[in-house]
Amino acid sequence: MGLLSGLGMGTIVFFINWDYGLLAGLIAALKQGLYTFLAGGIMMRLTENIASRFSKEFVAISLAVLVPSSIAIILTYILHSLRGTPEPLNSTIPTMILAPFGFLWWALIKRKQLKSLAGSDQ
Repeated sequence: MGLLSGLGMGTIVFFINWDYGLLAGLIAALKQGLYTFLAGGIMMRLTENIASRFSKEFVAISLAVLVPSSIAIILTYILHSLRGTPEPLNSTIPTMILAPFGFLWWALIKRKQLKSLAGSDQ
């Protein structure tokens, strides 16, 4: 899943930076792809932990989306603000759009697992 996410996000970022040349597009794509591959797992684990930490489902899911999304967006912007990415803000937009949906999906799966475990304990 991390590899597919990294390839997908890297490809999107490549085309965002393509106007600045092949090298600039590749540098931005490689940074994004590697970051997504490595940090994605950590952020998903954070999502799981938050989703299972709180008893109120709305609070758990809201925080499980908001906290990892904020961290992912900030780190992505910092990553692309370092040398080599011509369009750091535009390169962060895919994360701004896609990350919350991914974390929401994962938080809902985790909550569903918790409900099924709670139901099987009875």
